[in-house]
Amino acid sequence: MSPPDRDRLARLLDLVAREDGHLLAVRQRLLGDDCTLDADRAKTLLGDDLGIDRLESFGAKFARMQDTVIDKLIPALLRAAGEPVLAAIDNLDRMERLGLVAAAAPWLEMRRLRNRLAHEYIERPDDLALALQQACRFTDAMHGDYLRMREYARAHLGVEPGG
Repeated sequence: MSPPDRDRLARLLDLVAREDGHLLAVRQRLLGDDCTLDADRAKTLLGDDLGIDRLESFGAKFARMQDTVIDKLIPALLRAAGEPVLAAIDNLDRMERLGLVAAAAPWLEMRRLRNRLAHEYIERPDDLALALQQACRFTDAMHGDYLRMREYARAHLGVEPGG
């Protein structure tokens, strides 16, 4: 791997670490430790400006981390590992086969959910509750997969984020 590729991968791992930390923090502020939501809890979250701001921040951070991982980190990691870089779905399948994501299918579900949270105003509290519940759980999947990628880069490629 060339020094520029190594540096880019390290920078991307650092960027995703920050995005991961911000996403987990805003999820905590929005939902606490409980990913279980119903329509009443969704209405309560939307009952004030702070709840709306947290919801919008959560949706934006959820989308941003996915974009960075799928569009930038995964291709850079595959390139560094000597793998071809193809379309996102093919890259996700390869990442699953390499053990660098637990499963490719949830990433595709996350992408659809990301588009709903980032680009639509979900009006029905039941629909919002379900979307937030899924997104809350998907943040754990993204976090775990990021940690797998980070460890692989360190152990197999000699890339240490933060330096």
